[in-house]
Amino acid sequence: MSSGMNLAGELARRRARSKDEPLRAVLGDFWAQQIGRLRQAHADGAGGAETARAIAAAVDAVVLEAYADALQQGREEGHSLVALGGYGRQEMSPHSDIDLLFLFAKEKHKDPAFISGVLHPLWDVGFDLGHSSRTVAEAVRLLRDDLESCTAMMDGRFLAGDRGLFEEFQERLYKRMPRSMVATLQKRCRTRSRRNGTVQLLEPNVKESPGGLRDIHALEWALKAHSRQPGVDSLWSRHLDEQDVKTLERGREFLWWVRHELHFNVGRRGDVLGHELKPEIALGLGYEDRGQELAAEGFMRDYYLHARAVHHLVELAFERLTSRRRVSHRSVLLEPGAMAVDGEIVLPRGKRYFADKPLRLLSIFHLAQVKKLRLSEEVQRTIGASLHLVDDELRRSAEARDIFMRILRRKFRTAATLRRMHDLGVLGAYLPEFGSLTCLVQYDIYHLYTADEHTLVALDNLEALAHTDQPSNLKQVFSDLERRDLLFLSLLLHDIGKSRRQDHIVCGIEMATQLLERLNLPGEDRRFVLFLVEHHQDMVVIAQRRDLDDYKMIAEFARLFASMEWLKALYLLSYADLSAVVSDAWTDWQGALLWELYYKTSEQFQSGMKTFEDKQHARQLLDQYLKRLRGVWPALKIAAFQEHVEQLPPHYLLAYEQDQVELHQSLLERLGDKKVEVEFIEHPGHTEILVCSQDQRQLLAKICGSLAVNDINILRADVHTRDDDMVLDIFQVTDVDGSPVLPDWKKARVRERLEEVVTLRLKARELLERYSVQWDRRKHKTQERTPEVGIENQVSDRYTVIDVSMQDEVGLLYKITHALAELDLDIHMAIINTVARRAADSFYVVDDQGRKIVNYEVLEDVRQSLIEKLGA
Repeated sequence: MSSGMNLAGELARRRARSKDEPLRAVLGDFWAQQIGRLRQAHADGAGGAETARAIAAAVDAVVLEAYADALQQGREEGHSLVALGGYGRQEMSPHSDIDLLFLFAKEKHKDPAFISGVLHPLWDVGFDLGHSSRTVAEAVRLLRDDLESCTAMMDGRFLAGDRGLFEEFQERLYKRMPRSMVATLQKRCRTRSRRNGTVQLLEPNVKESPGGLRDIHALEWALKAHSRQPGVDSLWSRHLDEQDVKTLERGREFLWWVRHELHFNVGRRGDVLGHELKPEIALGLGYEDRGQELAAEGFMRDYYLHARAVHHLVELAFERLTSRRRVSHRSVLLEPGAMAVDGEIVLPRGKRYFADKPLRLLSIFHLAQVKKLRLSEEVQRTIGASLHLVDDELRRSAEARDIFMRILRRKFRTAATLRRMHDLGVLGAYLPEFGSLTCLVQYDIYHLYTADEHTLVALDNLEALAHTDQPSNLKQVFSDLERRDLLFLSLLLHDIGKSRRQDHIVCGIEMATQLLERLNLPGEDRRFVLFLVEHHQDMVVIAQRRDLDDYKMIAEFARLFASMEWLKALYLLSYADLSAVVSDAWTDWQGALLWELYYKTSEQFQSGMKTFEDKQHARQLLDQYLKRLRGVWPALKIAAFQEHVEQLPPHYLLAYEQDQVELHQSLLERLGDKKVEVEFIEHPGHTEILVCSQDQRQLLAKICGSLAVNDINILRADVHTRDDDMVLDIFQVTDVDGSPVLPDWKKARVRERLEEVVTLRLKARELLERYSVQWDRRKHKTQERTPEVGIENQVSDRYTVIDVSMQDEVGLLYKITHALAELDLDIHMAIINTVARRAADSFYVVDDQGRKIVNYEVLEDVRQSLIEKLGA
């Protein structure tokens, strides 16, 4: 690639040959040519840092030509043109912003016309410009008040003008640098890491996420502030070992390489590796599908490995920069060969400590956990260099197993200890089945983290239950659980089957069986763990997609459990697993559903009193209600109540309390000659919408469409049709932003839309089309996937259950209910669940004769038809 001086000269000569052309045209053509050349060089394998410097050199040529043109209009001395930030570092991607400082010796030297003369041609080229105009004194005053400006100026690079003025600026900048700057940068770096999450987010920001380029920038600023000089290349080796420096340089090279591909691919500035972009980025960088591993998965694994290394080394360098080196007299002998010094474990004998007794590769973590000590950096390196000692003999050792189970049994710091063991490679060496999940990308939009990080976050969330001040059902169950060690072990193993990229539960059971045999745990403990691995998804699926008032289904579920301890453990594991998926996967609504399933299952397990036939149970309830109402209500009112209940299936009375039934009855009575009646009832976590109407074709689809156009999120729909064809549909909803309360104007609009579609003044399809434009603007660009349709006939005696899983979109529930209606299927209940833009909805249906569908050919026709209709 050409040097900056060569490019500037080339552009100057082109400008001289094209004097009659407008400056913006010459600069624009030159920039487009250079970017095209650099894009090709990148595609041909140019290094990330090389391309970053070459882009900065091309920008230099354009900026300096614009500067030279403005200078011809007349300009006194006493100024410097300075590149700041990434441009100053000569680290740029194709669409990076360009930050310029017009530096003046005195206030009177500032010339707005000159500044505009430089900037306007650059804006015409399309540069994303940031600029400032300051005297040296003004710039230096910003040091203490504006960290962003300070760090940008620390990267300052002379472009043109008075070099002596620039050197004075740099000298005063570093002379006045606050002594607290390094600590400030370290604090800012840690805060940014906490805010942006873990290194192993599935959609990381190449620049801002932990382990990204900004970590390296922060370290470089800290090195400059610490040494009070602008150059840092020679400073890295003062605070990092030679191998660490090479690792950090490789990480920086990789991150720049990826960032260039991102910018070239999307055609604008953007640093997030979004789900839909990963395949294109991976292919652009030369990755290919390998067996069952997609190119995007291989690419992201490499990204995480580099980002983890960058993040760790930056933290290490900051610790060394900020630590006060002193000879401590506070040392405690922990055991022969291990001492505690200033809160850290140190090993005077180094590698011999582990070589003499490899079990210590586990026991040292238990020691740190119990004593609340950190592992010194030297100890961490020694552990990394001793991993080869973890062999099959150690993995089968009863003593090693006992140490590991003691770590899991502790009430404090278990999750943090397991995370540290994983970071240092010990957890994966001791449990290779878990080690195979390291940086394993789950290429879907459902998971926020890699497979290993998902498990570690789940462990964090589980342990946090014990230490929260807020009382909750989860906290109480966790405190009552006797075998936390087995629960933690099960959580560690619940996803290990994903490394084989097949049915992860089947593979997970096989792998966990071998692992537990190797550990030689007691038979009852093995059965406990294998049960949790096999059924770790069941509770969430049932809570989200099944009728929790179907006590036959609850009774069948309760038969899975050998003891209440098993049920408690599955409830807790279900919470931990779901809460570690994406930020919106665990909500109060999800928590309420899971608790309802846990509570009803525990009742069934402990008493067996919920096994009555629905009809018998409903009859008993009705008799109780009627007995309670006699002497309180008039006879006619009691008769109307009884008639209302008896015109509905037994399930209805099991699902609702007496006061709810009374409200439903009064709503139906209010309907009178009207076409539709609507009631809104607010609850702590949702709003209940009651809709009453005379039955008509595709009524549910029309109602769903009316709610969709008002940006209402449906959580659950219960559909009830009386023998007289009066319909009572009950929806549990939230507003589109998750708020449980709908604003009054939205309630009024729902009533208006329902009146329009029920009276046929407006077709639901037309209603949806009217609002489709604004929805299109809000659509997320995600990879389209074929709808998945499953049919379950064993869950319910009365209904066929149809499960639909597909990419969420506005109006989806209308689309599904419309399709089911066209198949002459009558929906009695809809259970709606959407996480990470993936809908997983379940519908309890019967045929047009009111019967469960038992013909398997008909069921397959229904399934195929739905796939075609929903995929169209």
